[in-house]
Amino acid sequence: MISEAPMTSPICLRTTPYGGRGLFATEQIPKDTLLVTCDSPYATVIFKKFRKEVCGNCFAYAFEARKNTWNIKYDGAEGSGVWFCTVECRDAWAAEQNAEGLQGLMNAGVEKLVKSMKRPKGPCPVSSIESMRPEDITLEIHDLAWKHAEETYARPGCPVQYLDELELDTVRFLVSAIVRRYFEERNPLAAGSLSWAALLQLQNNEILHIRSRPYMLDSHTRIYGFLRKVVLPVLQPYVKTSEMVRAILARDQGNVFGLWDMATTGDSEMLGWSMYVSGAYFNHDCSPNVCKKRIQKSLCFFTTRDVDIGEELCISYVDVKDEVAGRRAALSENWYFDCGCKRCHKELEIEDYPK
Repeated sequence: MISEAPMTSPICLRTTPYGGRGLFATEQIPKDTLLVTCDSPYATVIFKKFRKEVCGNCFAYAFEARKNTWNIKYDGAEGSGVWFCTVECRDAWAAEQNAEGLQGLMNAGVEKLVKSMKRPKGPCPVSSIESMRPEDITLEIHDLAWKHAEETYARPGCPVQYLDELELDTVRFLVSAIVRRYFEERNPLAAGSLSWAALLQLQNNEILHIRSRPYMLDSHTRIYGFLRKVVLPVLQPYVKTSEMVRAILARDQGNVFGLWDMATTGDSEMLGWSMYVSGAYFNHDCSPNVCKKRIQKSLCFFTTRDVDIGEELCISYVDVKDEVAGRRAALSENWYFDCGCKRCHKELEIEDYPK
């Protein structure tokens, strides 16, 4: 079993035949075997509209406990915007995630700066990159845009740009990563594989993401500018350049997991998102042999059937009940690959069969 630690038997991380890396069985693995436990995410955010309903420590959802909201909040500004299901969770968050009060102070700083933002009047101007063909958006052009952002937001008195609710949630996600890295560098032995170096091993989707959604480059640079305005002095080295922010955002798309409520009936609702580093090594298959289950803030991965030695261990990134066209479209749009699994090939052959 892996608990945010180096890969050990009965699985290993190695290069796949189709490129990239994946997890493979090193021995026969029975159904319902717990393979990986990601104890906590490297970075996380709870959507603004759910903050009073989702515990900031264990992610428990108030509605599942037949409550409208949680009513336990950290005392003072140091816990701004974080609610808890129990006093124990509040104290655990204070000790583990809010050491030195940094997480809470950053949260409070974000909320204070939000109040000074002014919504722009009229439509937002279209950036030059949005009018370009996707194939013409190169890494060089992307680098120049970020260099311009660094120079712009380094100027004294540069006004804060307006951010929408999702962009502000992204700010909080980045804040959690910056704070974690700060403490990791002060106690590197405690980080294990839940480290900045491990995060950087995840697939970088920066250019693919911007080519598919050119408007996101302007959004990302405005988020960076906001962070530079709000960051505490002790954390300023992490945003002096855009390197860390870019590295996280480049891996956010395609490597994070939604925090879903645990409803057993009806539609499940996404409450936020988290980056579980070890969990991101599982590749996709439309007939997966692994499923994931969140147990409080831990993300656990179990086999759904017996697995043979040498077989790749895969989860599904999309709803396996969808038809092949829908699955492939979602994977192409959000994960930037055309699925070539056996199930897709079989269903495509059936669809192409003359009627």
